[in-house]
Amino acid sequence: MAGRLRWNPVSSSKAQHFTNLEVPSPAPQPDFLKDLPALSAVYEPKQPVTKALKTLIDENAYAGAFESAIKTVSRQRVPEIDRIHNLYQFYYYIDALVTWIPGLRVWDWQGGIYHERTDYLRITQFYYYFNQAELVALQSPIAPETGAQLTPLSLWLRKFAIEWGAFLDTPESAKYLESYKFGPEYSYQDYAGGKGGIDYKSFNDWFSRTFKDIDQQRPVAQPDDPRIIAFPAESTFVGQWAVTTPVGEPMPAPSSIVVKHVEWPIPELLKDSAYAEDFEGGILVHSFLNVFDYHRQHAPVAGKILEAKFIPGQVYLDVVLDHLDAEQRAEDNSALANAVIARRYLDAQDATGYQFVQCRGLFVLETAIGKVAVLPMGMAQVSSVLFVKPGTQEIIQLTPEEKRRPYNEQVALLNERARQEVVGKTVAKGEMISTFLFGGSDIVVVFERRSNVNITATVGVHYPVRSQYGYSNIAKLENI
Repeated sequence: MAGRLRWNPVSSSKAQHFTNLEVPSPAPQPDFLKDLPALSAVYEPKQPVTKALKTLIDENAYAGAFESAIKTVSRQRVPEIDRIHNLYQFYYYIDALVTWIPGLRVWDWQGGIYHERTDYLRITQFYYYFNQAELVALQSPIAPETGAQLTPLSLWLRKFAIEWGAFLDTPESAKYLESYKFGPEYSYQDYAGGKGGIDYKSFNDWFSRTFKDIDQQRPVAQPDDPRIIAFPAESTFVGQWAVTTPVGEPMPAPSSIVVKHVEWPIPELLKDSAYAEDFEGGILVHSFLNVFDYHRQHAPVAGKILEAKFIPGQVYLDVVLDHLDAEQRAEDNSALANAVIARRYLDAQDATGYQFVQCRGLFVLETAIGKVAVLPMGMAQVSSVLFVKPGTQEIIQLTPEEKRRPYNEQVALLNERARQEVVGKTVAKGEMISTFLFGGSDIVVVFERRSNVNITATVGVHYPVRSQYGYSNIAKLENI
């Protein structure tokens, strides 16, 4: 498997919340489902997005499919959500989730400090329901179908991601941010957050955090050598794929990559880009970001921005229930210090291909080594890819009033601002270009064939942003 992201619960009977420790205790967090209705109770949704789900289910006769998926999950003994047995309780769960305040659950256990990556847990729990066969059948397929319309349930999933993201922009969502100090993999100490690193205005403010001194902490690989390509994100390398050239008769096919015998068209990935044909015969490279990674993206090479836009799509995550053997437990314990590892866990699969149908951003750069397409990919709750004005760290965002407009109008407004404030600007290698909000995510880069790129990254290795990704053997550098 290309990459693994895990949530790691610990039994409350074997661990206790902080008591009498020398380190400051994180603020206590309420039981996520503490007011879950009884099995016999009737519960009416409170949040607008949950009401929209109930209407969707009622109008389309989806109740049977949801009840079946809920029962399947409850029988599998997934901690916390094994308490949810019917649709009324599921509505309560959705209400609770869209207003859930992120934070790590932290314990003192047998003299050690342990934590659970609760942010990732909430994401995988939610999408595990929608990975059940009964609900998969109601969603748009994860398949290379150009121009396909999203189903009502897929549209609702995107709406849910937006509504949860809106809550995570509020001051209330910052309540438990200090708990992230107890997860070493989050590297809380490395980031600039105001007063002592804790003055973030919201959870999304923390999630899109910046380094205290990125030039010292994440120096750019060979900044004066245009042939050297830098990682555009703090991420784990998944792999590279050759891009085919278009095929004519008798079996016509567009330029694509082939993953497990499935052709994924590059024109669909770049979605109406004026430069899609330039990448025929090139290479595509893919990395993934975990929930604890730095979530801003940087230019892998210096160049002029020819195109910048947000591409709406699905909001999807492939989650399975898996079992961790002793060897894997030892390996994971070394990778995530003091993150509690369970034998049964929810695992998000990050296979190459589904990025072609996800919400994503697109930059096309004209560089000394040819055109380079950089695609920050949404995953699960990362349905927003926000552009940064070149030469600044200023994020281009909509006003509160604009965010109340229809989704398609919001996309049009963002893309118009990107056209005005990003396109035509020049960026240096390693310069910040965009950011994600909440969740894991992906980064895809596509190179032209004439760039003759050699990727030096190793599959499965986690790399710092702006470190060396590869190098170009282009015959002659171009002027930009």
